[in-house]
Amino acid sequence: MTLASNITNARKSMHISQEELAKMLDVNQTYISQVERGVRVPTVALLEQIADVLECSVDGLLGRTITKQSLERNC
Repeated sequence: MTLASNITNARKSMHISQEELAKMLDVNQTYISQVERGVRVPTVALLEQIADVLECSVDGLLGRTITKQSLERNC
């Protein structure tokens, strides 16, 4: 899964429209559409805000999983 599809899926699972998400993040709805289509990549700061609004982790949006082994390696 890609960042774009992970954001889309998380947003839809919370029953939030692109317009509603855009308002929560103080960005334009067109920007959210571009992020969800993979045309644009949000800044780290905005990605953190998206994760907060969608009640998930940045790692989750990036498609990363944290394993016990990676924690032991201090990754």
